Amino acid sequence: MTARFHIPAPWYPKMQTTQSTRRLQQFSSLVHEIYAASAEPALWPATVGSLAKAMGAVQAILFTPYVGPGGGGLFFPWQVEEKDLILYGTKYIEHDVWAQAAQRKGFLRDGVVAVDEELVPQEELLNSVYYREFLSTMGVGRICSGVVFEGAPGLPGTVLSVYRAPDQPFGSEEREMMGLLVPHLSRALGLMHRLNHARFQMESLRGALNRLSIGVFLLDHDLKLTFANATGDAVLARADGLQLDAQRRMTAPGFQQTQGLRLESWLAALVCLPAQARGSFSDTFDVARSDGLSTYSVQCCTLEPADPLAIGEGASHIVFVTDPRRVELPAPELLQKYLGLTPAEARVSRALVQGGSYREVATSMGVSEETIRTQVRSTYAKTRTDDKASLTRLVLSLSKAIV
Repeated sequence: MTARFHIPAPWYPKMQTTQSTRRLQQFSSLVHEIYAASAEPALWPATVGSLAKAMGAVQAILFTPYVGPGGGGLFFPWQVEEKDLILYGTKYIEHDVWAQAAQRKGFLRDGVVAVDEELVPQEELLNSVYYREFLSTMGVGRICSGVVFEGAPGLPGTVLSVYRAPDQPFGSEEREMMGLLVPHLSRALGLMHRLNHARFQMESLRGALNRLSIGVFLLDHDLKLTFANATGDAVLARADGLQLDAQRRMTAPGFQQTQGLRLESWLAALVCLPAQARGSFSDTFDVARSDGLSTYSVQCCTLEPADPLAIGEGASHIVFVTDPRRVELPAPELLQKYLGLTPAEARVSRALVQGGSYREVATSMGVSEETIRTQVRSTYAKTRTDDKASLTRLVLSLSKAIV
């Protein structure tokens, strides 16, 4: 005889009320986080995480699908690695069957929520290049997506998407939650776009830099620090080779062995380069660390005036700091696979990021300097980058690095 668990009638409504109260409290807390983030954009990554966890997701992103941060859009991911964001933007955006289906089916309208197979049948998704080469590497195969804005002048199309593993479909409860949250996201983001767009964009860009596992420092025209990412702050906190002086300029106690320069003099020399030479990758500067055995490798690139980091942060230069012993650049074959580069373009990109100038790379490869420049221009087009600083960020983000 099978035993049955009996809930007394007077208790059942009480239990339902308790569950409803708990869900109402959770929803109220999420709405509070949304409006708090609208007042303080730095809170958006944590807020996106809270929304994702409320819907049982393993990854999430609040973003403008057709406009990147550099063009005035936003990217606030949760549990998504920077390399995957870059791979999506440089290669797999063209294979995104979910986005293609949403556009084809007319789902890109304010407030519309789409779940899993409403977009693409699961079998079709699993057989797609998008899943086989990209989503599967992240353990993702299910989606619940809400359209915050369909897009209008000055207000780019914006979507919140949350993700699960292929064997964990979303249901009616998550759909309902997304449908209730989207109007609040719309109000909060709409207000931010109208009143504080520049700050909003900068928080998105800062978030991208903070997700990098290398040190990134932004310097103004006078070489004073305007921003350091989280890894950069950690490097400075160690005070074991790199530090800031009283004017917030980067300094190091040692000399570069090959040129006999101090870091401050080396950086100042870069600023004085003629305009036509500033775009070239400079040699790296090796900073001796306090243990006497290891070094920091410092590389500096000049930002183009139209670069969002130059406009929003007042930066003129970007500095990358790595530990040569603990950085593994992607092999040329991987750059070919991930970014669609030719073998020659992959080798050139890797050599430039390692600190070689155009002339040095051309000499080592037995080609002319103009050939190298032609290959770099082709690489820009394929990777959707537009200057050497952006290309460096891209390649380093695909590296295995600890600083």
